[in-house]
Amino acid sequence: MSRTVLKALDVLETLAYSAQPLSAPEVAERCGLTRPTTYRLISTLVARGYVATGQDGRYRLGSKMLSLSKRLIEHAQLPLIARPDMEALCQATGESVHLAVIEDHEVLYVDKVESARAAQMYSVVGTRNPLHSTSLGKAILAFLPQDEQQLLLGRISYTERTPNTITSRSELEHHLDMIRTRGYAIDDVENEEGIRCVGVPIMGNTGVPIAAISISGPVMRITPDRATELAVALRETGRRISEKFGFVQPEHSSSITETEPASPIFGTG
Repeated sequence: MSRTVLKALDVLETLAYSAQPLSAPEVAERCGLTRPTTYRLISTLVARGYVATGQDGRYRLGSKMLSLSKRLIEHAQLPLIARPDMEALCQATGESVHLAVIEDHEVLYVDKVESARAAQMYSVVGTRNPLHSTSLGKAILAFLPQDEQQLLLGRISYTERTPNTITSRSELEHHLDMIRTRGYAIDDVENEEGIRCVGVPIMGNTGVPIAAISISGPVMRITPDRATELAVALRETGRRISEKFGFVQPEHSSSITETEPASPIFGTG
C-alpha cells in the first residue's frame, strides 16, 4: 500500500467531512501530518482539481470530486431514485419532466418522463444542450460554488439558439443572481422555439447541486403565470429528491458567502 496515496485520501476525507473550508494547518492537525507534507499534498490535489481554495486561502473539495461523484450518480442512483417523483410530477402537471446533470460545459439528459400531450421537443436521454439556454443548466449554475461557476461561465460559447437566448456572460451572471433569490430557473423560449421550461437544482449532502429537474411544455400551455405556479410543485419535487441524497435545507439559505454556494429556496412559497 502506498503511504502517500493513503495520506492524500486522508486529506480528501477530512475536507469532505468538514462542515466548512479548512486552512492547511487545520488539515495537518486533523490528519496527523506535518505541515510541509500537508502543503505538498494539497498543492498536488489543487493542481488536479480535487481540492479548491477560496479567496481566504482555505480549502474544500474541488470540481473534479464533484465530476467523479456525478458520474457515479448519473449512471446509477440518480435516475432510479428520482423516477417516482418525476412520474408523480408529470401526472400532477400534465407536462414533460426532465432530469439532467452537467457534463463538461453542457447539460446531459439522464431521464425524461414525457407527457401524454407532449409537444415535439428535441430533448432525448443521452443528448446534451447548452447550460446558458436551458432552465436545467441555469438551475445548476446558479447554486454552484463561485469558483466552479466562474470556470464554467468562461467555457460557455453563448450561442444564440432563439431570439430570446442570453448571449453574454454578464447578462447570464445577472440572471443567475435572480435564480439564486427566487430558487428556480426559467427557460423563456431560450433553447427551443415555442417551448418554455422551469427548472430547479437537485442538491447533494454537501449542499452542492448534483443535477437538476425541469418541467417543459409549449408556450400556449406554460404561460409566464403558469410557469410561476408550476415552480411551486417543482421546488417541492426538487426538495424531496434532494433529501433522498442527504441534503438538509439550511435555516438561513439566503446567506451567501464567497466560499459557500447558495442553497435553493425549496418550499411552497
